[in-house]
Amino acid sequence: MALRVRVFVRVDQIVGGTGTALVGQVQADNPGYGQGDDPGPVGAGQTMLLSDAETVPGTAGAHTVANFRTALVAAADAIAGSSGTPKITAAVLAEINAWQTGSP
Repeated sequence: MALRVRVFVRVDQIVGGTGTALVGQVQADNPGYGQGDDPGPVGAGQTMLLSDAETVPGTAGAHTVANFRTALVAAADAIAGSSGTPKITAAVLAEINAWQTGSP
């Protein structure tokens, strides 16, 4: 059986600072930071969802972590790669950067 990974990336505007009032808990849709799921700044405004799906290479029933890494790297390249036409285009980047001035 072949496998695929579906990757969903949410770009969130966060509040500067790390005071206790600004640090979120790890909950269902508020993941932690890093491999330790550490708490960190929470989203405070705008958010954008980007997504991609990639097949996992390898032999059915014998997939390895390296196979998953290959698929995840391909998804990252599809979203924010430096060649081809990534999903974060100049227009998308301009929209994200405009959040700083209050644009939706």
